[in-house]
Amino acid sequence: MDAASMTWSPVTMRWPERATQWMGGLSAAKDLATGELASTAQRLAGLEGLASTNPGPVGDAARNAVEAGRTALAQQLGQVPSCLVVTPFQSGIGQGKGYQRYLSAPNVLEHLAKKLEDATDAGRPVGPQYALSILFLGTRLEQLASGLSRFNALLPIGDLVRTERRAQYLLKLESDKWEIPGAGPLPRWQGLPLERCTVVKAAKQSMAGQLAVLEGYAADSSPLGDLAALAARKAAQQQERDQQLADLKGLLGGGNADVSIRARLIGPGNATELRQELLSGDAPGHEWVQCAGLLLVGTKEGLSFVRELVGL
Repeated sequence: MDAASMTWSPVTMRWPERATQWMGGLSAAKDLATGELASTAQRLAGLEGLASTNPGPVGDAARNAVEAGRTALAQQLGQVPSCLVVTPFQSGIGQGKGYQRYLSAPNVLEHLAKKLEDATDAGRPVGPQYALSILFLGTRLEQLASGLSRFNALLPIGDLVRTERRAQYLLKLESDKWEIPGAGPLPRWQGLPLERCTVVKAAKQSMAGQLAVLEGYAADSSPLGDLAALAARKAAQQQERDQQLADLKGLLGGGNADVSIRARLIGPGNATELRQELLSGDAPGHEWVQCAGLLLVGTKEGLSFVRELVGL
């Protein structure tokens, strides 16, 4: 066991370059498709009754790109790691009474380690594997909710999303209980419910059929014009998706280390070895009283995407 595997590193959320490098192989086909869409309107305008069209060079390139992309996706997402979440609000996990629940960082690790050897759980991972553990640390509910919201924005996991919402609701409950609601005197103004009038109902039913016929005439257009509009929409959609991906990469670029989220990769080993390694090392202490934990167990390739995402 090396010293690096015993260290809990602050998480720096970033774009997983190595795990998504296969996307670069699609750029040539995407450029061809973009150029083909841009010229589709001109080619459609010149059809003038011709029965056949030439799809251009994008067909063969697209088929090769699709095959390569689907193969890369299957390799990247086909080895799904096992996932375990520990939060203060789970039954029998957190300490405290009523709505006020607490769970310190060492106790999170104890629960995660215990589940590695839980023979009653049919979904327990078996065999030599790696484990990626992530701790969400906080001394107050708002700190825990803030750390979870940053992580859930990129990788939402059901139990973590519910924990974030519950922490936010408890914070709102704590602040709202000191506010006295104000109520004005009755009666109050409101809109006239014309949709309940029998005359309006009858008129709408009588005119519905006529309006549908008129809309059909109004929507009548040229098939070539429809195809040109469809090509324009596809080009605009592709540009929008490319911009969204670029914005996400820019958001993850140059991020700062987040000390309230710690991550650690351990393994390889079986359940017993992973448990011993998880509990070893210099872990966050009991001063972190509002914590949650995530443990991912799988192959090194299956964990590569999340591992890069958290900056390990």
